[in-house]
Amino acid sequence: MKKVFTLIAAIVLCFNLNAQNPFDGEQVIVTPEFLHFYFHGCSPHGGQVTITNYTSEDLVVNRCYAENFKVECLYEGRNIAETGMFVSIGETVILDTYAVPTAKDVHGTLCIDTDFGLFTIDIYYETTYDVDEIIPTFSLSPNPANGFVTIKGENLGSVSIFNMLGQKIENHFVEGKELVISTAHYPNGIYFAKTAQGKTQRFVIAH
Repeated sequence: MKKVFTLIAAIVLCFNLNAQNPFDGEQVIVTPEFLHFYFHGCSPHGGQVTITNYTSEDLVVNRCYAENFKVECLYEGRNIAETGMFVSIGETVILDTYAVPTAKDVHGTLCIDTDFGLFTIDIYYETTYDVDEIIPTFSLSPNPANGFVTIKGENLGSVSIFNMLGQKIENHFVEGKELVISTAHYPNGIYFAKTAQGKTQRFVIAH
């Protein structure tokens, strides 16, 4: 009788061990620890933030923000900085993140507010322009775009399109105040339009 009881106890112990949470030490991992944003000419002024959910439930990202910076966090072309998003169990998401200073600061903190806590990333920002100089003087729509973008402004002159790597992919000369560019052949992603005056705007292609 004693041997039977020992066997049952061993089976129960084994069952309890196998029923443990597979996520030993639940955690959410947000990387990197700092982002170095820059804006030289028409180069991108962004970086990537990775969020990995190693918990046993869906993670809720409420919003992303930074004092003295305008922040955009793009996931599949959608800005989730204010709308938030879900990160499923075991999922990793990559956010294309941009920050433009609203004051003449070169350092700040990106805050990612989640239901598992607040995660912070240091922001270092470099620019060859004053803050007022990076405010665009032309309009670009729609954004996100699919088949075309329309650029309107005074004295546009030439308009160049750059990809995420800062490589020029197209150049157009504008005689009037409006330019329509076909983007049907552009791969999905982030692009920059720069006028002859050096003003730059970012836009997203999402087919």
